[in-house]
Amino acid sequence: MKEREKWIGLFCARLFEENNIRFIQELQKQCQRENYRIMIFSLDTCVEEDTENVPAELELIRLSQYISLDAGIILAESIKNYVLLEHIARIMHVKEVPCFCIERQIEGCYCLFHTEETGFEPMVRHVIQDHGARKINMLAGLKNNLYSQMRIEQYKKVLAENGIPFEEERLGYGDFWDRPARREMQRFLDSNLPMPDAIVCANDAMAVVACDMLHDAGYRVPEDVIVTGYDGINEGKVYSPVLSTCIPDDVGAASFIFREIHKFIKNKVIIPHSYQIEYRVELNQSCGCCKKSQNDHNKVLGKLNADLDDSVWHTLAMNDLISSVVPLHTVREIAKILPDTEYMWCDHLRYACVKESLIYGKEDGTFQTMTTIMCGSHEEFANTEHTFHIDHWLDEIRSELEDCTFLLLRVLNIQERAFGYTADALEKIDRRATQRCDEFSMFLSNSINMVLQQQKLNELKEHLLQANHELAELSERDAMTGVYNRRGFFIQFNEMLQKTKKKYVVLISIDMNRLKYINDTFGHAEGDFAICSLAKAVERISMQDGICARFGGDEFDCVFFTDDKAFYSEEKIQKELQNHLDVTDGMQEKEYPVTASVGMAVKEITKDFAIEDLIKTADRLMYQNKKENKRSGADYGRKKTNTKKGNMSI
Repeated sequence: MKEREKWIGLFCARLFEENNIRFIQELQKQCQRENYRIMIFSLDTCVEEDTENVPAELELIRLSQYISLDAGIILAESIKNYVLLEHIARIMHVKEVPCFCIERQIEGCYCLFHTEETGFEPMVRHVIQDHGARKINMLAGLKNNLYSQMRIEQYKKVLAENGIPFEEERLGYGDFWDRPARREMQRFLDSNLPMPDAIVCANDAMAVVACDMLHDAGYRVPEDVIVTGYDGINEGKVYSPVLSTCIPDDVGAASFIFREIHKFIKNKVIIPHSYQIEYRVELNQSCGCCKKSQNDHNKVLGKLNADLDDSVWHTLAMNDLISSVVPLHTVREIAKILPDTEYMWCDHLRYACVKESLIYGKEDGTFQTMTTIMCGSHEEFANTEHTFHIDHWLDEIRSELEDCTFLLLRVLNIQERAFGYTADALEKIDRRATQRCDEFSMFLSNSINMVLQQQKLNELKEHLLQANHELAELSERDAMTGVYNRRGFFIQFNEMLQKTKKKYVVLISIDMNRLKYINDTFGHAEGDFAICSLAKAVERISMQDGICARFGGDEFDCVFFTDDKAFYSEEKIQKELQNHLDVTDGMQEKEYPVTASVGMAVKEITKDFAIEDLIKTADRLMYQNKKENKRSGADYGRKKTNTKKGNMSI
């Protein structure tokens, strides 16, 4: 019978930091002895006030809801954000498995705290009592930082115990990292105070800076100035002189976690309590307790060189990914190019999926239905675009996890917008492995975002084009009748003139008869009805091979292209126009006729052709027709009115 999978979920931000890697490596040793594997939920939110990534990282954390975990471990000092911390603890509580929280007190969790007094205080005491130092400077961390302040208090306490007055000028805030530490070291060197016998540092990174700057200033470590660190990073172990430092008992912490897991498995009862992670002082060359020696650094240098090469190749691959994405239009297309950057990934599972909605160009909702966009392992890539529900996410990759010790998960996101997640299966974990996973997820996140932004830009472009088209239509159309206005007429005519192969242009000028009479007698609404009816009639006669436009209140022009100039006549146009008017909806119920006067002009198309001359001619002929209609009474139309005295034809 196959043994069930045993997973421990570990939640951490800034996974690549050495203190996190060191603890996980010790945890791994325990896991391997007891056949457990570690599922790492790698987050980015590492500041309590930082909330921009929280919604997306909650989506990643919720993946733990859908799988079987034997325990949860929260490296809370790395995450800090209480929304994330409490959500993780709540999930573990619902799953009814023990949850261990390091450096934070969270209800229902086993709490593991580092005891600062077991490390920094003995180190300061060692420098004073064993090496006779009396003038002692300190490089502290951030101002108002809890851990920095605790180490400052221990520093002051040991000074007082040994009758050494505290001098404010001998305390500097190096903020736990290089640049501020250099600033404070320069202040120490420029000070009017006598050079210190020793400099105690709140972490190893600042201790390395102190050694560098003392050496550059002509001082020897430890002969002239003792330097000590705190936290035991790898750089301090390979530095010359090797740093005297304080190292947390990660072995003891891992052992405590597994003891409590065993108790839970046996008794099925969770009884949270606290555990103190002690520090041990590790004395080395920088305080003078060990002689300097010519260490063999070949292994270290080889690893650094390999990591540098890997970083270079991976960066090139990521740049290729970004460059390849630039012309793409959909997330689906990203899935097709990912295998082409196979040298960015090592010989293990590399997997990525996104919300199914993104495949179809939409960005909405939480993780529900997901689509695989990459699944590569042992130089082979599986078919992508397989769709699954989020509660089966582990089933999608389970077959590729047989030989892995770690499964590292990261969310694909840009701030609060979660796109999907990545999964990397690893046999062992180190800083470069975690950085490679971070780089892939970040570059892929940016690639997806580029495509989505391009989609939005294209949509916006389409909307703008449509809006411009509609504005152009509005600017070329008469608002009341819907036919072209004077501007639209000339634009359309010039386009047709460029395309036509016909020989002649026929222009019809049309003007409604007795519009003032209709307005004055029946009202302007009826006048508008008459104008719109005429517009529809004019549009119908020009529908096939011409264009028409309203040039003024009741004036319309039509234009046709023809090879047979005898085909059109004023009489034919006027008759056809009147036929269309007579069958207009609502016309039979009106108490007035709607008629029009017509003028027609024809001109051959030549190089110096000018439509304006044709319009003038047609207008002149139309006004002649209007006068004739008035004289003959034809402008009254053919509408009949019945009276008691008999029929009258108007």
